[in-house]
Parts: sequence; C-alpha cells; structure tokens
Amino acid sequence: MFMDSKPMTEQRATHRRRPLAMAAAAGLLLSTGLMVGCDNDPAQTAAKSPLGQQAASSYDRAATIKGGEVIARINGSPLYRENLEVIKENLGAGVTDQHLVSRMIELRLLADQARKEGLQNEPAIQARLQNVIDNQLANSYLTRYLAELEISDSELEAAYDKAVEALGDQEQHHARHILVQDEELARDLLKELEGGADFAKLAEEHSIDTGSARAGGDLGWFSLDQMVEPFSAAVAELEPGKLADEPVETQFGWHIIKLEGVRKSPPPSFEQMRPELADNIRRQAITDQINALRAEANVEILTQDVRPMDEQDQNGAADGTATEVEQTDTATNERPGKGMDGLPTEPLKARP
Repeated sequence: MFMDSKPMTEQRATHRRRPLAMAAAAGLLLSTGLMVGCDNDPAQTAAKSPLGQQAASSYDRAATIKGGEVIARINGSPLYRENLEVIKENLGAGVTDQHLVSRMIELRLLADQARKEGLQNEPAIQARLQNVIDNQLANSYLTRYLAELEISDSELEAAYDKAVEALGDQEQHHARHILVQDEELARDLLKELEGGADFAKLAEEHSIDTGSARAGGDLGWFSLDQMVEPFSAAVAELEPGKLADEPVETQFGWHIIKLEGVRKSPPPSFEQMRPELADNIRRQAITDQINALRAEANVEILTQDVRPMDEQDQNGAADGTATEVEQTDTATNERPGKGMDGLPTEPLKARP
C-alpha cells in the first residue's frame, strides 16, 4: 500500500467484442499483410514525389508471396494463407477462419476500389505504405537478430558484478506503523505508546492498513525510496527502537512510526538478476548494431529543421556556435526502453 506514492488507477472493465467486429478491426490494423498479398497491376507512382516512388517500388516487389498458398482469389487477386496466419497471430483465439477470410475479402475489395480511384498515387498514402513496410522489416530483422544472439554466462557474470558495484552501500530500514484516518486518534495512540502500551497490539486493533496490522504493524525491510516521501523522511530521522515524536500525515492518513532497525542492503542474487541482466545485454546489442549500421551508412539530411539534435550539437561545436536547446522533462528524463538509444528488449511492435 505504501510502496508507491502514485495513486492507483481504476481498472477498466474488459468487454467481450463480437467476433465479426474483432475480425474487421484486425483486418484494418493489419492491412500490411493483406496488401502484401495483392497481385494487382503496379501502381503508377506520383512523379512529383521521390518518397512515393520509393514506396511504390517496394510495394510492387512484394506484391506476391513467393511459395505462398493461395486460399482465395478476389477478382483474380490472390489471398494467401500466410495473410490469414498473420491476422490470427495478432488477433488470437476466438475468431473462426471463415469469419476472418470473409472480412479479409471485404478489406481487399475496399482496397481495390481505392486503387481504381487512384488513392495509391497520393504521396501521403505512399509515405504511409513505406513506413509500414520499413517498420515490419525492421521488426522482423530485430526478432531474428535477438533470436540468434548468444549470451554467455561469463557476460552475465561480468554484468552482475558491475550491477552490484553500482548499487553501492545502500541501506534498508525495518519499521512498524499504525495507520489511522483521524489525527486526534493518532495522537491519543502515540500517548499510549509513550506510556508503555504494546505497539503490535494497538496496530492490530486500530490500523486501517490491514496487511501490516495482522503482523503488528510490521512493514519488514525496505529502502527509503520505496515509501512515500513524508513517511520515508520521518523514518530516516529515527534511531532504531525509537518512536516518531509526531504522527506523520501522507495521502493514506496519519502514521505512527517506530523504527526497528537499519542494515546494509544485501545485493540481489545472480539468479534473481539474470533475466534483467540478459535484457540489458540484448538492449545494448541492439543499440550497438544500430550504431554500426549508421556508421556504415551514407545518410544525407537535406533540411535543417529535421536534423537530429546530436548532429546539430556537433555542427555547432565544430564552428564554435553552440546551439542552446530548451530541454523538456520528456527529453531529459526519457523512460527506459524508449528511443533509439534504449530500444526495448523485444522488437517494437508494428504500428500503422
């Protein structure tokens, strides 16, 4: 209850979707797979758009699935079993193949009508197609790359040693508390404790934190950053065996706190950290691979407004004109696993 200072969010009820609606949604979201299965005439690319030319050419080359099993034809255009399997992988169980194929046929008919009206020639749509193809190929490459990546025990052990060293001499505290809603009651109970009353008994009788109340108010061992700040600040000022002089108010109510002891934090075992260590190694491997690809690539960014910030900084340093950039919380406190320097352990999911 007190391990996180953020309020709990309400859980949203999950409603069962009708199979037909789910199939239709899956078809629209996974249109990449369906489009790859088309065997229509190549789209005429808008000459004014180099981006569109590149997208259309990639699309045309992938118009058929080599060795694929044709399960239906729509106006002569093949629909492959591979298309169906991709939909099923993302949708999961609960929808029959018959329903999925019916929805996929409808999607193909709509897509064919869009081609007749020339929507495939619009640069914005060609750009979307290129992005979807790039995203899917990148995800597939990362999936294979990670599957083939071998992580040795020596790598894991070295990473464990570094992680333990980074933890340093952290402390854990062992405390008890009695939580009540009313400040006056909290002060009355504190007076009883100062007069010699049994802490565990009062906790069992009065604490609204039922989990710890059953253990006499015992919260066990914890690090200070696991607790909400008013509580952790009060614990940090106490000596083992002492009561806090005043009740401490948090968003949960009023706490009467007693510190039982302090110890150095024992590091987690190698086996406990193994999954996290392996994830970190995979993440670093992806970052290294991306950096290697960028080092070998010939990348030309032709407009200043889309130039990456790291390149702008380098250019500014080179000519002696440093560029001042206002950093936002999002930029400076990027969440772990996000961005090109911290890709998630598993490949990014394709997004339309």
